[in-house]
Amino acid sequence: MKKHIAFFIPVLTFGGAEKVIITLANGFAELDYRVDLVLVNKNGQLLTSVSPKVNLVDLGAKKTFFSIWKLRSYLKHEEPHVLLSALDNANIIASAAIRLAKVKTRHIISLHTNLKQSYLKPRTTMHHIYPGLMRWLFPYASGYVAVSKCVAEESGEFLGIPSGNIDVIYNPVIDNSITSNAMEALSHPWLGNDQFFTIVSVGRIFEAKDYPTLLYAFSKVHSERTNARLIILGDGKTSIKKEMHEIIDRLKLQDVVDLYGFAPNPYTFIKRASLFVLTSRWEGFGNVLVEALHLGTPVVSTNCKCGPEEILKNGEFGKLVDVGDRNGLASAILQYMESPFEFDKNEVSNHLSQMEKSNVIRNYEKILVGDC
Repeated sequence: MKKHIAFFIPVLTFGGAEKVIITLANGFAELDYRVDLVLVNKNGQLLTSVSPKVNLVDLGAKKTFFSIWKLRSYLKHEEPHVLLSALDNANIIASAAIRLAKVKTRHIISLHTNLKQSYLKPRTTMHHIYPGLMRWLFPYASGYVAVSKCVAEESGEFLGIPSGNIDVIYNPVIDNSITSNAMEALSHPWLGNDQFFTIVSVGRIFEAKDYPTLLYAFSKVHSERTNARLIILGDGKTSIKKEMHEIIDRLKLQDVVDLYGFAPNPYTFIKRASLFVLTSRWEGFGNVLVEALHLGTPVVSTNCKCGPEEILKNGEFGKLVDVGDRNGLASAILQYMESPFEFDKNEVSNHLSQMEKSNVIRNYEKILVGDC
């Protein structure tokens, strides 16, 4: 009988780590493993994406830190062969719960963010507490998987764990659904209209995405190319959305910038965009860059840690600019508008094969069950 694998994440709201965990859970279930997807609370827009072959376990806790005893009980009762957790708070709770349960379950910690950058300026009381808990508990784990080489290096240094002890597996971004979803009909006045050069950016609205820099850069672009348009897909922090609206009003961009909000199918926007732009201050990987390249949409991105440099192969498959450099970003966009860069599609395809779902799941299988 195949091994019992459990995945632990707080909720299934829209996010990169959540999508990866669902893809892994569904993939292992298709391979006939017994799979539990353990949630702090059975909530989130992505619940419908979970395969019926995956057993959803709802701990029914209000917050992740309140789920520790329920997770301990689950582990003692079910004792899966391996538990993979994702996101900082879930990794901490999983580390503690396994020690409290005193079970033989192997714990694999999944690192999706650059911890060194994330905790450079703690934003809440818990952000002051997390680092100490991680450095105390994480060394007890059976293994670690980082979503990029940069995350392994930066987070390893932050945690005091040699990066050589951290496996690197790129996210399972690419499957047939991306292409099929991209072909769905879309009605937007700026897309599919040769009259406009439309830039699209996708991602949750919070500090890391640095949308203000994108808006200031776009203002410079539009002052020189009045046919330029910008669509930002995503929802998030109210304070940052307010700041973005204030910038749009101050720069008089109301008619040329669309803060579209959350889009359940961003691929149809990305496919039809003239250019995809990412302005993050930091990332763990940058799934949207992979999706854009896969769909054949050219990319300009900040060279933030971590992900873009590895995905764009040091700028070979897209333009990299300095973080926070609104002038450099504007220049890169205008340069592309003047002289579009091209790249070898076969080389891109070979590079992106590392992010294909089937290949990624095989790599995870070696780590999760290879030595159980």
